[in-house]
Amino acid sequence: MTTLSLVIPAYNEQERLPALLHTLASDSVADAADGGFDLVETLIVDDGSVDETKDILASAAARRPKLEAVLDAGENEGKGAAAARGVLQAEGDYVLLADTDLSTPLGELRKLGSAVRDGADIAIGSRAVPGAVVERGPIHRKVLGRSFNRTVRLLTGLNIHDTQCGFKLLPTDIARRLLGRQTCSGFAFDVELLMRADRAGLQIAEVPVRYVHDSRSRVRVASATVRMLRDVAAISYRLRFRDTALSLGRPRGAAF
Repeated sequence: MTTLSLVIPAYNEQERLPALLHTLASDSVADAADGGFDLVETLIVDDGSVDETKDILASAAARRPKLEAVLDAGENEGKGAAAARGVLQAEGDYVLLADTDLSTPLGELRKLGSAVRDGADIAIGSRAVPGAVVERGPIHRKVLGRSFNRTVRLLTGLNIHDTQCGFKLLPTDIARRLLGRQTCSGFAFDVELLMRADRAGLQIAEVPVRYVHDSRSRVRVASATVRMLRDVAAISYRLRFRDTALSLGRPRGAAF
């Protein structure tokens, strides 16, 4: 069976970690198997937390053989930087990027797994394509999300309706190469990753998923959106008008 590494960035998550750790212990292996994967490890990457996150992760990792706490960050660098650190250490054939709150449940992996088995190089969860189900999402977040996604498509040329859903499945070697060129360390890293993948000729499947909003999220949507759009504009300028396309080999040796 194809092996899988689950990578989850975490920053000041002492309140939500117990629920995450419980779900990982009870459901993650079965959910991965249902998606066609053997979950060999879960890497939770601390991004310079100043609360009890590090201690909770270190304690949990000491008791659970498939859980690894990545704790070497000295300060908060951003979600993108944390994701890249986790991918660098991943040992599975594929890596699944997910969020601490598991707003997209791990059971949705089977949909992404089907997409890659049908030929996609990368499969990403989406809240904005037909078939997606969004539960408990506040109206203002939905409105801002739609506006952000439209602007991203305009700036980047990507034909993707939801770049920011934190549920992405990639071959580990491809993820390393894409994130190895990363210039954005914050929330907009998803856009850069997908732009680089698109410019490399990789096939990206946008898959409708179930998404359950976590009201405990500390992200301030309005201010975060402004920062992300600024980063997206900079990324788009670099990649569309300055950088050349990545030269990546497709998984399984096929050229493109």
